[in-house]
Amino acid sequence: MPSLQTSLPPELANNVVRLYRECLRRAKFIGKQQHNTELVVGMVRQQFKKHMNETDPEKIQKLKDE
Repeated sequence: MPSLQTSLPPELANNVVRLYRECLRRAKFIGKQQHNTELVVGMVRQQFKKHMNETDPEKIQKLKDE
């Protein structure tokens, strides 16, 4: 399986990684406030894993905009 870094243009791959990390940070913050950190973080991970093999830049952009 090709890695994210080699299957996408570098700027898009970096952007996706940055988005994932930011989503996890926010999920942890919200989860701590509502005492359900594992659930919220799990939801974020599930959504990213669901689309992790996507290599079409246009589709990735569409997913980011949703």
